[in-house]
Amino acid sequence: MPILDSANEVVRIVGLIIEYIGLAIVVVSVVLALSKVVLPSYSMESIRRRLAMHIIFGLEFVIAADILLATVATDFQDILHLGGIVVIRVVLGYSLRKEAHF
Repeated sequence: MPILDSANEVVRIVGLIIEYIGLAIVVVSVVLALSKVVLPSYSMESIRRRLAMHIIFGLEFVIAADILLATVATDFQDILHLGGIVVIRVVLGYSLRKEAHF
């Protein structure tokens, strides 16, 4: 079925784009946090909180991408792999929220 294969490929590409957007958010957030560390006008606590918020935001994109990618998984092993990744990322997001006191 060429139409189904094309649709799966589009979903896979969109999922990867969303995943890379989430990763870019995390990378940019870390760079910005590091740049603020050297400035005396920012406290370490405020830098930590903002970094945690931005990492959580980036993780939400990555989790959304994983959900999309799970819809086009080709076999049960892929689904288990993506499910494990989602569980790890959700636990990480929860831990970050607890750490940042949201």
